[in-house]
Amino acid sequence: MWIRNAARSGGWCALVALFISPWVAANDFALQSGAAASDVRQMSEDLAAATSYKALGPAEAFGLIGTGIGAFAGYMATDDEDAWQRASGKRVGDITTAGLRARKGLPLGIDVSAFYADVIDTDGALFGGALQYALWEGGVATPGVALRLGYSQLTGVDDFDYDTWSVDATVSKGFAMLTPYAGVGYVTGELDPSDASIDAERVNNGRFFAGLRLSLGLIDITPEIEQNGDNFVTNLRLGMTL
Repeated sequence: MWIRNAARSGGWCALVALFISPWVAANDFALQSGAAASDVRQMSEDLAAATSYKALGPAEAFGLIGTGIGAFAGYMATDDEDAWQRASGKRVGDITTAGLRARKGLPLGIDVSAFYADVIDTDGALFGGALQYALWEGGVATPGVALRLGYSQLTGVDDFDYDTWSVDATVSKGFAMLTPYAGVGYVTGELDPSDASIDAERVNNGRFFAGLRLSLGLIDITPEIEQNGDNFVTNLRLGMTL
């Protein structure tokens, strides 16, 4: 099912293309006065799935001296283009992000991370981060298990503020160069319009995700798929782990 969804949403080719194509800002996200609550809620559902913090890595802690840096991209087809047209005056068919992220290991199995990304073809941008705690470090015969608290905020939008909080649990197990992982979590997103005649919308979505880290020396490649509420998201990270 997820494979069919990946193909329908643009697949990995759309993500790889982001790393070699120009990032050009065009139209800003908008929210029209008098927009229906149901349409604003649909926008919020889509934004929660597209802009929330992404795992993009297994559960194992980096350790005290571990550091990871890399580029990432995400692609998601919106669930209802007509709702976007009615609420914003613009027919938004997809939301694509691309940016940079960093992760640093700390003592006691704790990792911290931060990211910044452009929302492609808009004036919007994202920033945020996460705090991760390894419940079990994992070993030769046992998996690693981690809990993560993430935050993201959308900036550069005049008509509304938008941010998300997320909590996730991830399990992973390494096999030579490959480390598959999977997780389950919960995302809360809130859209706060600048127009007082439009009510704020808060959405709460469960999510499931799975990915595979391929380590080639210092370089690692991590494709990931995610089901967030009714939205299917594909993500990709290319980075270095030191």
